[in-house]
Amino acid sequence: MANVTINSLSSTSAASLTGGHYLVIDNGATTTKLAALSAAIQTITTLGGGGASVVKSFSSGVLSQRDIVGGTGITVTENTNDLTLSVTQGDIDISNLAGIASFDLSGADNSSSLFLSSVNLASNVTGTLPIANGGTGQTSFAANSVLLGGASISTAVLDADKEILVGTSSGPEMKTLTAGSNISITQNNSLDTLTVGFTKGNYIESGDNVTLGDVTVGDLTIGTLSSSSTGTVTQATSLSTGVTLNAVGGTITLFSDAITANTNTQFTVTNDQVSATSVIFLSREFQSSTAADNGVHISLASVSNGSFVINITHTGNQDAASIVRKIHFFVLG
Repeated sequence: MANVTINSLSSTSAASLTGGHYLVIDNGATTTKLAALSAAIQTITTLGGGGASVVKSFSSGVLSQRDIVGGTGITVTENTNDLTLSVTQGDIDISNLAGIASFDLSGADNSSSLFLSSVNLASNVTGTLPIANGGTGQTSFAANSVLLGGASISTAVLDADKEILVGTSSGPEMKTLTAGSNISITQNNSLDTLTVGFTKGNYIESGDNVTLGDVTVGDLTIGTLSSSSTGTVTQATSLSTGVTLNAVGGTITLFSDAITANTNTQFTVTNDQVSATSVIFLSREFQSSTAADNGVHISLASVSNGSFVINITHTGNQDAASIVRKIHFFVLG
């Protein structure tokens, strides 16, 4: 094809271009021959096909376009000269961003970035929180119930007086306190107290007056038998003069006089601790070891309500001299 001087661009127009068409550009120093207009003018093959468009690469004279597409919670808006990325509240899908090694969320907080630095169990959690995650695994509890730990959380309801939680072989259980014989249980909710009382029953405590009744004892060993009250009294005038001593046990100092051989003398001891069924124990204390005094004996003559009578009997054949003599007694029953 011969060189042609172009005076009008309209004279060079063609319906289509082929590999046989060229464009020669001469700037006076150099001449450039272009095989086609596409070698001089690059184009973006597709614009805005899937979102906001940017130029990604250039190859063989072609500018290739790629789209920025918003994921879950992200909206991309294409403006005249820029792009706007908007984030809506909710979950943001950032699981498939190839080429991004890590995210720095150190500056994130609840108020500005929608990333949680703490969890509000009232608003940020739904469903039932299991035990493994710090919850109870329960959605509700009955009123007045207590939690019982284990592989799963169970409850025991304590909603009545005298109910307590006790350990059993199968775990804690609710039990009701029940008063047994001679025992009372009183609950005062205003004072937050639970009082256990004991009433007189089949036991003996200090200060009790015990009536044994008809008791048969096979072998009974007593270390010390002591009385709740004791006293002393001295007989006046003669060995037959009565004395008064209101005590369970006591000592009677006899009138100091000689005792005639082969005689018996009686005197009455008035005592309000004595009943007609009482058992009276007597023992003598004579400050003499003569044969005559060895023949003097004491014994119980009779017992009635409020008194008992003592015999002083001399079975020897020699008079017993006048010495200090004492009689000890103990009232049983």
